[in-house]
Amino acid sequence: MRTSSVIVRFLSLLDVVIILLGMFLLLLAQAQIRSKGGKTAGQSTGVGGAVDFTYLYAGTQGEERGRCYLLSPDGKIGRELRTDTADDFKGVLRAHGPSSSPNRVVMLVVSDRGFDSMWGADRLGALEKLWGVKVVPIYNVDLTKLRSAP
Repeated sequence: MRTSSVIVRFLSLLDVVIILLGMFLLLLAQAQIRSKGGKTAGQSTGVGGAVDFTYLYAGTQGEERGRCYLLSPDGKIGRELRTDTADDFKGVLRAHGPSSSPNRVVMLVVSDRGFDSMWGADRLGALEKLWGVKVVPIYNVDLTKLRSAP
């Protein structure tokens, strides 16, 4: 009788240990999958890993709706860039001078005013194809806060 009561007491502890062990194995498997994915993403950025960013502003309201503008380092909207040809964008790249990085990325800052449906995945894909660079959208950005940042 004593032996069976001891076994019954430890069965609940054994269940807890098995559940914790299972959770630990799932956590390890998930971490291993993430580390494998990170290696392939890191290899695609090139040997040096340096990235040359170009910041553009995408308007969503009023006269700015659907238009793209060059964004200055202090957060002010610059001149308009045409999105139907690559000429304006190539001119901006030439004005910035030759890049030491083979990896160019356009950070497309989308306004928080209005709807951002104009800047969907299909349009961003078309811009990537046209300009020959990766376009990364940043949605719902308030430029007044960007300008007041130190």
